[in-house]
Amino acid sequence: MNIEFLKSRPVIIHKELLEHYNEFGLTETDLVILIKLIYASEISKKQPTVESLQQGTTLDSRAITSIIQNLIQLDLLDLNVSKDEEGKFTEYMNLDKFYEKLNELFEQLNVKEASNQDKIAFQTLFQQFEQAFGRPLSPFEIETLNQWIDYDQHSLNIIQAALDEAMMQSKMSFKYIDRILLNWKKNNVETIEDSKKVSHQFHKPQMKHNVKKVPKFDWLNGENSNDK
Repeated sequence: MNIEFLKSRPVIIHKELLEHYNEFGLTETDLVILIKLIYASEISKKQPTVESLQQGTTLDSRAITSIIQNLIQLDLLDLNVSKDEEGKFTEYMNLDKFYEKLNELFEQLNVKEASNQDKIAFQTLFQQFEQAFGRPLSPFEIETLNQWIDYDQHSLNIIQAALDEAMMQSKMSFKYIDRILLNWKKNNVETIEDSKKVSHQFHKPQMKHNVKKVPKFDWLNGENSNDK
């Protein structure tokens, strides 16, 4: 048997299980037997013998039996007795509960990862605001930023686009940015592309008395400067 063949037939164990098995109540010894059971289940649903589980370990048969009982108590393994194809009563193992718990772990890790990404994205936006204003934000401004996210349900990308719009118009104030966000919400702006379309409409050149002018939209008052 060559090395390449060995590499092509690994026992597939999820990295998350290796990193979080203790959260299932498992010890390192429990994990080894569980891996053996997982491998055995890929071949047959029949409960492997204690001797086969014992092979390659330093555990005696009593220890193997104790671990199996522990896996059942941890709700990771079910053993059921039913007749096989020969009509003999045989013990079958069921690892469905283990995979259910593993799936729950994945969901928890995904939620945690998403939360961490949100925190990083908010911190990045926070820093961009301070850089744009050239100073630390005041407590009131920080509270306003949080309200845009938590209460008004503006995405971080949309808030960033509103900041960019304010910078482009050289009108750096939270009141001005708030007016932009309010106007975008009225126009059902949900994406960066939507915001660009709305801004383009307000800044599109208009003809008045055969004289081309580029009106600047006043986000604070919701009107074009030429309309005043």
